[in-house]
Amino acid sequence: MNKVRSQGVVEMNEDKKMKKIEVEKVRSLEDEKKILTSQPLNLSTSLSSHSLNFSSSPFPPSIDLTGNDILPKIKDYLQKGVEALKVGHRAGASGYEIVKGYTQLIDYFIKALFERIEADIKNKETDVRYQKAAIVAMGGYGRGELNIRSDIDLMLLHSDKLTPYIEKLTQKILYVLWDTGLDVGFSTRSVKECIVLAKDDLKTKTAMLDIKYIAGENDIIGELRAKIKKEVFKEKEIELFIKEKLEESSIRQAKYGGSVYILEPNVKEGEGGLRDIHTALWIARAKHDIEDIDMLAEKGFLLSDAADRLKTSVDFLLKVRNELHFESKRKTDQLTFDHQERIAKLFGFENTKDSLAVEKFMHQYYRHASNVSYYSSLIINRCIHGPISALPRRCKVEKGIDEYFKICDGELTLINENVFDESPWTIMRTFEYCARFKIDMDNFTKERIIKNRSRIDDDFINSGEVGQSFLNILKSGSAFEALQEMHKLRVLERYMPEFGDITCRVQHDMYHIYTVDTHSLFAVRELERLRTSAYKREFFLLATLLEEVKQIELLAFAVLLHDIGKSFGKGHAEKGAAIVPKICSRLGLSEEDAAVVKFLVKNHLILADIAQYRDLHDERLIIEFAKVVGDIERLNLLYLLTFADIRAVGPDVWNQWKGALFQELYFKGLTVLERGTFEIEEAKEKLPKIMNRVFKLLEGEIPGEIVEDYFQLLPQHYFLSNSVETIAEHLKIVQYLQSQPYIMRVKQNLERQYTEVIICTLDMHGLFSKIAGVMAANNINILGAQINTLKNGVVLDVLQVNSPLGEIITDEQKWANAEKDLADVLTGKALVEKLVSRRKPSILDKKAKPRVHTRVEVDNEVSDAFTVIDIHAQDRIGLLYSITSALSKLGLYIYIAKITTKGDEAADIFYVKDIFGQKIYYKERLREIRNAIFEALGEEAPKGEED
Repeated sequence: MNKVRSQGVVEMNEDKKMKKIEVEKVRSLEDEKKILTSQPLNLSTSLSSHSLNFSSSPFPPSIDLTGNDILPKIKDYLQKGVEALKVGHRAGASGYEIVKGYTQLIDYFIKALFERIEADIKNKETDVRYQKAAIVAMGGYGRGELNIRSDIDLMLLHSDKLTPYIEKLTQKILYVLWDTGLDVGFSTRSVKECIVLAKDDLKTKTAMLDIKYIAGENDIIGELRAKIKKEVFKEKEIELFIKEKLEESSIRQAKYGGSVYILEPNVKEGEGGLRDIHTALWIARAKHDIEDIDMLAEKGFLLSDAADRLKTSVDFLLKVRNELHFESKRKTDQLTFDHQERIAKLFGFENTKDSLAVEKFMHQYYRHASNVSYYSSLIINRCIHGPISALPRRCKVEKGIDEYFKICDGELTLINENVFDESPWTIMRTFEYCARFKIDMDNFTKERIIKNRSRIDDDFINSGEVGQSFLNILKSGSAFEALQEMHKLRVLERYMPEFGDITCRVQHDMYHIYTVDTHSLFAVRELERLRTSAYKREFFLLATLLEEVKQIELLAFAVLLHDIGKSFGKGHAEKGAAIVPKICSRLGLSEEDAAVVKFLVKNHLILADIAQYRDLHDERLIIEFAKVVGDIERLNLLYLLTFADIRAVGPDVWNQWKGALFQELYFKGLTVLERGTFEIEEAKEKLPKIMNRVFKLLEGEIPGEIVEDYFQLLPQHYFLSNSVETIAEHLKIVQYLQSQPYIMRVKQNLERQYTEVIICTLDMHGLFSKIAGVMAANNINILGAQINTLKNGVVLDVLQVNSPLGEIITDEQKWANAEKDLADVLTGKALVEKLVSRRKPSILDKKAKPRVHTRVEVDNEVSDAFTVIDIHAQDRIGLLYSITSALSKLGLYIYIAKITTKGDEAADIFYVKDIFGQKIYYKERLREIRNAIFEALGEEAPKGEED
């Protein structure tokens, strides 16, 4: 199909009949940056004698548009040209080289086509009067930056009113373009129409910055340029244009994720994408007649080395976009997970034991995208406020701070331009004062910091005065804003090279939304938000604990450093803790304070891991946790760090269910630490007390002998794990079962935002897997389960569930359907496999995602009473059912199940015993269990791994 879009109403005269063709409006031409030149693009820097330096044949290939049937010649020309460019791209050509080569390919074709059609009209249609016209490139094509599947924006520019000659020229050009397969935007306008439209429409005004002569009357484009500058970009209009472009840019960035560091970035439109530098150059062109990045350096808006870095980063993005277009054979700008993995290999990245090839590639991508974002903002700022200044500005209102700084019109500024030259340590004090007074620094001060970054040397890094300023930032309550500004100005990574090692470091999964450095900074922000009224209402306990922290700077520092070990690969908590003392020593922290920071970094995963993956009713486990923590102060700090860490992972990662688990573990650890002993109270001392309380609670409802029998029917673990009220409720349900085949009770836990489901029935083979299948079939998400089997063959299963969106389930019809399915399965009327298979995957299930590495670990050390099986696998419909079915077939009995998802990774943990009620110890049996689980997941168990 043709993909030609044209603009305007053009009157066509063919076979002496007038045909009015209404053509659709051209799409946005605010597209890319700008290069204005009246001559065909000169590619001498990357092309030699009009041949690509990686091509064995001349480029572009020759094009001959003589004769009647020119379409096959055009298609052959374009195909050969694109194939040559693809070969060159895959051979290592730069991004700039390919886009310039493709631009030249299209230049030659459009020029030849225009000249052929113009000659035909002049020679064969002598009754049509000639009129001045030129074919003009716009958008990315106008700038000479055509990616392989980019839109090709053309305008037929004419001098005066629309005449039959212009109509005929337009018609014949369009007829050819329709059949080429190119995605072309076409408009026909007079110079006057261009000016009128540009005055009223931002997109058209922007497009006028991106025009290039291709063929026709050269002087007409000169006339257009002159009038654009005189009538469209007047001084007041320029300020409005800048304001509108910045608003447009803000909306665009928000639409495409609002961050450089999103999982699947848009290479063109996202923050840090090509559109950022386009916007900066549009503003530079409109305000200062600057045409490209090199001219920015020439006119003092960028240092030459910064211009080189920016061009390198833009080239990388162009190269990535070229690959997206070559491979997909369409205009594709989103760097999806499947594209990331493929491009990583094509670009030469390889997997290592510490990181995946795709992670290395995306690390490079984020580095370059952050450069584009940073320099684009810098360019815009300098275009608005003027080029790099050597002197501070004059203030309307000022307030002195010390001999180095003052507050000027509400912003921090330097007393004089030589402060950092004479006293480099004051660079850190700049950020300290911004945090203390909760103000921004002015552009002059930022420029002086950028110029003096080289002064952040070993003496600076090891300075006690600088270290104290940094600690003052951490204790200010506004550390996030200061640290974020330090990071943007590339000061943080210079002062703390270890932080530079995690900058732009990515983890290729659906759980970690941000790069490691961004996550670490966001974690500091989450900690500080506990001081806000909104967080105090929602997280009262945590906010109260934060107020009690004596040295907030130590906690904030640990939060900032908690993932510092991720630059070393696996085991990042231990590896990060190993380098903490060295960093703390540079800041001048005492050994005692450094030990606190080291402890927090080393153990920052422990509270979340135990709470989510382990049985919180296991008293021995709680005591071991308390031993590791050591004291109440450290427990409080660890709880606060865990909160900040999980909250900063990404949207919706923290939920009330997780929050409740973390709080439960916190309080249980607190109880042990408060009583001051790590001894386990004997069960034989606890059980009589529990039974007496149940007696009193059920007095008059259930006879005492039945209560006594109930305590003989269940293991001690059940009574030690549940409240007296819960035990009494369960006993009533078991009694009701005598008159019916099963009981299913549903109740809402509003505080923790989950729904509890109690199912009581007679035991049968694979019962829990059947229940799991019914829940999966009804789109009910199991968070946890306690499977209680009485000695008389009754089973009491307690499930904590929610919806896929993490909400309680109040839909009565959904529960009615689930209960009917459960009844049918229990009575043999329905097969659970068919129920699971009827659930259709959603669009999100079909979306390409990073592959999760399956891990199966069988552990006999975690629990005294149970063998614990940890399974980490790609989340999918019916996963829990598949696993529990396999465990049932192995003759294993599940007593506790904990289900957690992290992005697209499911972590299913099972506390099991064998048919004799014992833990499983034999190596061959453990290997059999592991292999069977892998088989149930459709995978082969890795060889050479320990059981």
